Amino acid sequence: MAVPANHTDLELFCKATECGIGDNLFASVLIGDLQEAAEKGSDSLGYGSDFLWENHICWIILRMKLKLVRLPSRKERITISTWATDLQKISYGRDFEVTAEDGSVLAQATSTWILADTNTHRPVIARKRPELPQYSPDGSAPKVFGEDCPKLVFPERSEIETVSSKPVISKYADFSELDRNLHVNNSRYTAWAYDVLFKYGIDVNKVSEIIINYIAEVKAGEKVDLFLVEKEDSLLICGYKNDDVKAFCVEMSLGNT
Repeated sequence: MAVPANHTDLELFCKATECGIGDNLFASVLIGDLQEAAEKGSDSLGYGSDFLWENHICWIILRMKLKLVRLPSRKERITISTWATDLQKISYGRDFEVTAEDGSVLAQATSTWILADTNTHRPVIARKRPELPQYSPDGSAPKVFGEDCPKLVFPERSEIETVSSKPVISKYADFSELDRNLHVNNSRYTAWAYDVLFKYGIDVNKVSEIIINYIAEVKAGEKVDLFLVEKEDSLLICGYKNDDVKAFCVEMSLGNT
């Protein structure tokens, strides 16, 4: 796919401490890197996190879809290109392409975001805030998948428990999982989903596509129970906090060998 002229690049070196079994970069680290690239891209448009923070506004990611050709390897240098795609009512689209040094494509991703008030977390409409620069993507930028990031069907915990009465694994919002807001950093949800697959005995190296929907923040000290549902052609990992509150869900497709 031709990357648009108005893209922003972020060049990275894959550290050994960010890689796991097989010397591949953790997918959760790559998702974190995509969001670092998004920060750089937003900053170039006048919507960087430092400026927004001063105005009590933040970016909140709602959904992301990541399609992997392969995960980057230990000590590999990669480039993440990112660009804004469109504005739909209150949500912003942002796409990504990850390439190796030889220019080959390693991964592509699309994502959906909103601007929100840091105190109330209610959506912020940029055009109604005079202190914000005008930012309205016209929708002409290409989309890597030709469509927006999909919404997943997130079942109630009671529905899940008709299939499996116990979670595969439980996680806690301990210190090393938290971000500056004392919430679990959303990239950690992907790490937790991989832990579910590993615990369940599934070869995590076969994951070829990840779709993640973020529903509710997980705050310091909270417990999250993670269930796995085997679908016809994918796996659905559902995370519930405080017993039955939907936190996030991840759909993973297997295809890589």
